Amino acid sequence: MATLQDSSTSSRNTRGVPIPVVSNTAPLNPADFAHDRLRPRNAITPDQTIPTTPRAAADYVIPTLEVRRKNDKFLMDGNKMLWHLPRVAAWQRGERIAPIHIDQGISKGCNIQCHYCYGVTQGNFYRKGSERVFPREALLNYMRSAGKIGVGSIAFIGEAEPTLNPALYDAVVLGKQSGVDISIATNGVLWDTGPAGEAALEHLSWIRFNISAASDASYRIIHASKEFPRVIEKIKFCIATKRRKNLPVTIGLQMVLTPKDINECVPLAILGRELGADYLQIKHCSDTVENDLGFYERLDEYEKFVPQLKEAESHSTADYRVIAKWDKITNKGVRRYDQCLGAPFLLYGEGTGKMYTCGMFFDGKYEKDYFLGDLNEMSLEDMVASDHYWDIIEKVRSRIDVHKECYANCRTHSCNNFLWDVKTAGGITDSVREAHAGGYSPDAPPPPHVNFI
Repeated sequence: MATLQDSSTSSRNTRGVPIPVVSNTAPLNPADFAHDRLRPRNAITPDQTIPTTPRAAADYVIPTLEVRRKNDKFLMDGNKMLWHLPRVAAWQRGERIAPIHIDQGISKGCNIQCHYCYGVTQGNFYRKGSERVFPREALLNYMRSAGKIGVGSIAFIGEAEPTLNPALYDAVVLGKQSGVDISIATNGVLWDTGPAGEAALEHLSWIRFNISAASDASYRIIHASKEFPRVIEKIKFCIATKRRKNLPVTIGLQMVLTPKDINECVPLAILGRELGADYLQIKHCSDTVENDLGFYERLDEYEKFVPQLKEAESHSTADYRVIAKWDKITNKGVRRYDQCLGAPFLLYGEGTGKMYTCGMFFDGKYEKDYFLGDLNEMSLEDMVASDHYWDIIEKVRSRIDVHKECYANCRTHSCNNFLWDVKTAGGITDSVREAHAGGYSPDAPPPPHVNFI
């Protein structure tokens, strides 16, 4: 097992909390990695060593845009705003529009402890928060209201683990029946393998398993959990159910790339193919500008991971894609837009039912100033129609400094790229279409999961 490098001096995290020195002779023990919100666990989790075999300069050149587009049929490294131009036009006219997509948390806890967890900055207290969930009746009423006002999709992602909420499965079914496309991102440990889980799979557009380790040993370090075998069995169950019932649901894996798990990307690419998944997505690690997780100040290191990412993508086949989110992995957290224009199109909900325009507002200094409303107290329909809602949307546009306050590569980032291009170009020009179509022709069928912008 790997050990930490020796150091003769202690260090402190960005909030001034001491980080203990770990000897280079002591084996790593997952029990030592219990997450302290004031001391990111990644500070004592070692970087994985990149092979030192000499490589040619060409190995560090990211794939061409044409190659990336051909591989990324889901447009994971872009956006799908071009397929929602009527709503964009309504927004340009100053109309009060419903969001196209919502990332919705439905709990405030988790049963594992990933070293890169952005949720800890949003009020996720792991097992201590597992009893705080979005109440059932309010959640189901929310599904009905979302369908009524024309929300295109809801992803049960949020800041914590959705399967901790027992109402998850009913919400999936009702959401779809209400006209909303539904998806889930989960660690998979608690996924139901009975009738409820099967019914959810019948109504989901996609389910994505968050897994950044390809073996039991590495899972114990990266996710601080012994549940790797169970996770694999749950993935197998979902894939087998999809095949047995000929379901349209897309089943994927997601890896969050950090220096602590870089060597997992190729084995995970192979594992995903062997399991029969539809894809493996490899994404950047989001972090606050305060560097709370310890990765914001290391975004410039991602360039050295290009060879491993290209090797992982080489395992793509006609039926299975390995997709690195190249734009966000390599942009070093730099934004080319000056305003957050995407807030009306993509909302965020935290795990008890409070709604915001961004996940960074869930917990902390922004929480009260950018609070949209509580779905335990009002319907989504009434919230979106309120003056308060649109005052907050305008405050986000006019007061937030996206270069100094926003966390790196947020979920709204690519939509903001599109809307900024539209603004600076003066409309939906040919150049805007080319930049954001992902290689899809306007006359061709839309990309999969078109409502998940």
